[in-house]
Amino acid sequence: MKYLSRNKVYEKVIAKKEAKKIYIFCEGEDTEVKYFKYFQGFSSNIDILPIPNKNGESDPLKLKENAELLFLENENNCPKFKLSEEYEDEIWFVIDTDRWNEGNKIQILKDFCKNNNTTSNQWFMVQSNPCFELWFYYHFYESKPSEDEVKKFSTFKEYVNNQIKGGFDKRSMPIELQSAIINSLKNFEMSNEQPKLYSTNVHNLGQVIIPFVKSQLDKAREMLQNKETE
Repeated sequence: MKYLSRNKVYEKVIAKKEAKKIYIFCEGEDTEVKYFKYFQGFSSNIDILPIPNKNGESDPLKLKENAELLFLENENNCPKFKLSEEYEDEIWFVIDTDRWNEGNKIQILKDFCKNNNTTSNQWFMVQSNPCFELWFYYHFYESKPSEDEVKKFSTFKEYVNNQIKGGFDKRSMPIELQSAIINSLKNFEMSNEQPKLYSTNVHNLGQVIIPFVKSQLDKAREMLQNKETE
């Protein structure tokens, strides 16, 4: 399937100073950041700011420490950013399960988010089992992956790249955000307060973003369909 580069779909807009800001702490430094950056410039009413891990430290507790340095003020820290109460800024952590489901690290981060929530500023954590690539998978598939098929590959990431022709494409996957939300919700299950295998709740973050970007995504999809029928 061919995809259009975003700049061929519309002119990028700059977020207003009073726009709602969504800060997204990503485990990765590349793919996840590129995915969320795609939505920058879709609307002047929202500013989406993905933040890569610091110095390769993707441990949930390291992401927590970085967020504390950037946002929480105390006698030993002067934060770089200030959350707007008026525009209800939000902070999100995007976490994998496969590497971090030991030592209570995920639960510590989850509790940290709850403890910092206020009526105007919200802190959230979303988790994919086994990893973020599952969210990519649901952009194109309605059912959970087959365990037998997954076992044919050395990693789940390799499996997803095989399932999605061409692998990750920052120009294509974000266009299917609406489908990803629907498919992820349909297949989401919890066990012991965590997503079951092949479940992700990144759709929670997607549902915050979609109202601001849906019209542009619809336009991009329509132009793509017209291009394919030429």
